[in-house]
Amino acid sequence: MLDDIFSVLLVSSSKNFANGIISALSLNNYEVTLSDTILKAKRILVEKDFDIIIVNSPVIDDFGMDFAIDEAIRDISGVLMFVKPELESEVYYKTYQYGILTLTKPTSEGILLQTLRLLCVTRMKRESMREKTKDMKERLEEIRIVNTAKMLLIEHKHISEDEAHKYIEKRAMNLRKSKVKIASEIIEDYIK
Repeated sequence: MLDDIFSVLLVSSSKNFANGIISALSLNNYEVTLSDTILKAKRILVEKDFDIIIVNSPVIDDFGMDFAIDEAIRDISGVLMFVKPELESEVYYKTYQYGILTLTKPTSEGILLQTLRLLCVTRMKRESMREKTKDMKERLEEIRIVNTAKMLLIEHKHISEDEAHKYIEKRAMNLRKSKVKIASEIIEDYIK
């Protein structure tokens, strides 16, 4: 993880704020792309996904909260919003359920880096869970296909479930194919 470079889309109309963030992140494994408007940020996101999106609110063309919520819902990037201290509670209560972190400005470099590390760890954990879910869905689909083939064999060959299971396994072994591939072929044979 020490060698990982995390991509950051920084949406800020303030050049001073942007320069401060870029300066803090450039030495800490973050690659920053800057956008000075929400519209430009949306265009950038059509072309590329980012690990983290930072919104310095307000932005010239929008407050930025709806944009942050939309990006959090897409669930690709970790989202951090910087807001004025007097707005922090209001923004927090409107955005926390989407997983958006809020910080008041100005903030220290230490707090910024800790918050970004938290976003990175959370994002990596979500990605791991997404992969596990994908693997589980694929496995369940494979089971469904094999079970469908077994049911067709039971119905058409008048054999038991155990015999259908052994038939698929033996055929897969003999033909050096996966059970799912054999099951798919059986389904194709019987359902035309």
